[in-house]
Amino acid sequence: MRAALARLDAGIAWVEGLALGLLVLAMTGVTLSQVFWRYALNAPLIWSEEAARYLFVWVALVGAGLAMHQGGHYALAAITTRLPAPVQRAARGVAVVVSAGFLVILLRAGIAETRQAAMQDSATLPMTMDLAYLAIPVGAGLMLFHLLAGLFRQEDAA
Repeated sequence: MRAALARLDAGIAWVEGLALGLLVLAMTGVTLSQVFWRYALNAPLIWSEEAARYLFVWVALVGAGLAMHQGGHYALAAITTRLPAPVQRAARGVAVVVSAGFLVILLRAGIAETRQAAMQDSATLPMTMDLAYLAIPVGAGLMLFHLLAGLFRQEDAA
């Protein structure tokens, strides 16, 4: 069971890395197009700034999930490393519980906001706003999954 979870965790992280690469490529392309059209052709693209903003939000939230998988989130290390070992474990446990609680709240709120945003059209893009808001529950879900999967990795290492 743990081996399957570890493979799933690694597989999801691989997909996140691929998605991040594609999202950054798209964001870079949109931004460069925006600059070219505005300054070289003197005909700014009205949709490019909004598209780049939504791509950036997706990059940030998917990237937060990947950072959680890689242990890249700052987790009270400056404080906990100075504590005795049993207290360190307790502090890490509290941090995991608080983080998981926050992510569950963010996931639920993100789902509600995404549903609400489905009724609103984008200002310049041919889409409804749920596609932009979907980054919130996706990012929260990825972070929560990696947080919980990381607990099993830590147990195996201990």
